[in-house]
Amino acid sequence: MVTIKKAGLLVIICLLFFWELCFSADASVNIETSMVNVKDYGAVGDGITDDTVAIKKALYYGKNKTVFFPQGVYLIADTLTIKENTEVYGANSVIKAKSEGYTMLRAVGHNINIHNLTIDGSNVFLRGLTIMNGTKNLTLQSAEFKNFGQPSQKPHRNSTPIAVRIEGGVENVIIEHVVVDNVFANNVSSEAGWNHKVARGILISPALDSQPSSKNITIQNSTISRIGPKDDGDGIVVQGFTSNVGLKLLNNSFDKNHKRAIKIQSPGALIKGNKINNNFNNDNFYDTYKENYSYDMWSAVSVYANDVVVEGNIIGGIGSYSAAIDIAGGNNVEVRGNTITNGENSILASADLIRINKGYDGTSEFSNIVIDRNSLMNGRYGVNMVAKVTGLEIAGNTFSNLSFETSTNISKK
Repeated sequence: MVTIKKAGLLVIICLLFFWELCFSADASVNIETSMVNVKDYGAVGDGITDDTVAIKKALYYGKNKTVFFPQGVYLIADTLTIKENTEVYGANSVIKAKSEGYTMLRAVGHNINIHNLTIDGSNVFLRGLTIMNGTKNLTLQSAEFKNFGQPSQKPHRNSTPIAVRIEGGVENVIIEHVVVDNVFANNVSSEAGWNHKVARGILISPALDSQPSSKNITIQNSTISRIGPKDDGDGIVVQGFTSNVGLKLLNNSFDKNHKRAIKIQSPGALIKGNKINNNFNNDNFYDTYKENYSYDMWSAVSVYANDVVVEGNIIGGIGSYSAAIDIAGGNNVEVRGNTITNGENSILASADLIRINKGYDGTSEFSNIVIDRNSLMNGRYGVNMVAKVTGLEIAGNTFSNLSFETSTNISKK
């Protein structure tokens, strides 16, 4: 009887031991498979080999996991899709276009994190990253998007080059410590319905009229540069939405954005703490518009929508703006505490610092515009009101080296 009991106890101990061993093995497998290395799926990263197929496999099996790009240059010839619950990152890693194409990366789904990667379009891919309708909770950090242009062949040779495109129906996006550089249109844009050249650093806009408004988009501590040409080359643009977007542009830097740094055509934006530099001085010209040589950039910030705050920005440079802050179509707009200058040696005869214009849609009356505590230097008018405004408040501004502080239809406090 004692022998049987001992044997039974030994069996139980063995079962417990093997159960623990199996559990530990399973845990080890889970830890190992939570990370996907693109090289394990055949990517080479030598800057010569086409890694498209290998990376697509890694991303397919990396859904709900972390996909890692070791140091290297990974050539691709087609779109890579990143899906929900996925982190994608690198270590001095470059994903580079091997041939012409539409968009290098596509993100769709919830809870996506992309960081520490350089996306290089080689001036032949149209777009860097497209964030698709329905995507929520996406973070893009410490990444670089550079060298995007129009392919030489149809169907995209007349489409708009864009580094980062956010479609409609996207919510809760943070773009932080991102560099966008060199996005240029050489051909006129039939996509926009204009006979002009259009390029965007970052565009927030529905791809289809049926897409809902995007919401809660933050772009901060990032750099946007060399977006052109002057025809319609803008750093950041939001357009096409009727409801409040909740866009925040915070502490970003803009250089060599040929037409303007920021254009707001949808309601609900905070533009705060940015530095916008006009690097041009009689060397930035229109390609398809008639050039009258009267200003270097159209504006630093254009406001064409309601409920916009422009606060604490530094706007300057060596060149002149047609209107550094161009308000043409917005109610409930606040312009507070900004330092705004045209270049001292630039063309100043028609260069305004702040202008309230008629809307691009023909609207000529607006309401509730506040211009308060700004420093306005070098130009024609400090504040020029062309449209009619009810509830206009202008107070506490300082004026220096201007032909006129304000237009004659404005009474200052």
